Amino acid sequence: MNASDSQPSKPLVWDWPSWIKGSLANPLDVFAAPQNLTQPILPGWTVGGVVNVTEQNSSAPDTEREILAKQSYGRQLGCIMDALMILVAQQEKEGRKAPAFDKLKQLDRQIDGIKTQAAANRLDRLTADLATLKENDSKEYDRVAAKLRAVLG
Repeated sequence: MNASDSQPSKPLVWDWPSWIKGSLANPLDVFAAPQNLTQPILPGWTVGGVVNVTEQNSSAPDTEREILAKQSYGRQLGCIMDALMILVAQQEKEGRKAPAFDKLKQLDRQIDGIKTQAAANRLDRLTADLATLKENDSKEYDRVAAKLRAVLG
């Protein structure tokens, strides 16, 4: 028997740190968050009226963005609708009728209804704000109420 035989044999132990080290570029990656955390939220939806103006859909996107910053599409279309309604009324006064006129007048009535409802909603919020102001700051409420009375006559 030689000296190496007399020593007890080492138990077989799985060397997992070496195994992980050999199988992963960075062993701590198993605990790390993914590098890319982007995911679409409501794909296909447009929130907040986002309009993308690019060189692909406009010959002068910078100019269009400047115009849009000062005059919204809604305001621009509103002016066009107002002018068209005057022209339609003149045409109908002269006896000219067209199905497109009826569609345009219906659209105008629907838009007016939306504007009326939006105004009513804003006034409801104003009323609620005034009630809160009256409850929390009577001096400021009196000042604002006096301004409103002056405007309302």
